[in-house]
Order: sequence, then structure tokens, then C-alpha cells
Amino acid sequence: MEKGIFAKYTNKIFRVSNIDGDIIRLVSDDQADLNNGFKEKIYPSNYKDSANLPRIYIKEINKAEIDEIYEVDYKAKYKGNIFNLSFSNSGSQFRLGTNNAELAKQNGFERTDKYYYEKIVNQDEIEVLELIKKL
Repeated sequence: MEKGIFAKYTNKIFRVSNIDGDIIRLVSDDQADLNNGFKEKIYPSNYKDSANLPRIYIKEINKAEIDEIYEVDYKAKYKGNIFNLSFSNSGSQFRLGTNNAELAKQNGFERTDKYYYEKIVNQDEIEVLELIKKL
């Protein structure tokens, strides 16, 4: 499950790293896309450990060339309430978040910032809601 902005272009889904007016930057991790006008991202020489950074491929196109563009976000339903959702690296635990202090107190959240509360839960405690918004 990946959050972010995505675009359908030439019947393939790509991540979008930037939208600047009518220009959209597509990102691929498929080397075969070099044959479709993508260029390999060259990391600046001052990047630490740049040899171990992922190989990604970039193409900037006009917005009119996109078949579809949309944003994917995830929320979680926990004990009848909807919370922000973050994924952990382990995959079996999730981080719920809210800025609603009363709701956080009722559900045993811990304060992690001046106005934000979080709680780590197991996957079987929540219902993951995928939200797709056309842009």
C-alpha cells in the first residue's frame, strides 16, 4: 500500500513526484521505461552513499498526455472512529494519529507533538480505508 499521487500514462501507473502547472514528472523504477523516453535520475556527487540509492527513471510530460491522475491516501477505522494511518516497516503494526485531544484520550493515544496524538495498533484491530481522489 503506497500513499501519494499517481498517474496513468500509456496504460501504466506511475508515481508523480512533481506537478508544475501543466508539466507532470513521472517516476518509474522499471529500467525498461528508458525505451519510453524516461531518463535515469543522476544523483549529485555530494550525496552520501549515492551508489546505494535506488535507480529511478524520470519523465516530464504535459498534463494533457495523462490518461488519469489521482491521489491515494489511507485512513483507519478503529473502535468506530476514523484516524490518520501510517504504515510501519514490519507490516503487521500500524500507527494511528489524530489532532483531536478528546478522541485521543478516549482511545489511549499518546501525545507525540503539541497538537498530535498517536497509537500503534495491530492490523487485526483496524479496518484500512483506501481513499482515492481524482485530481
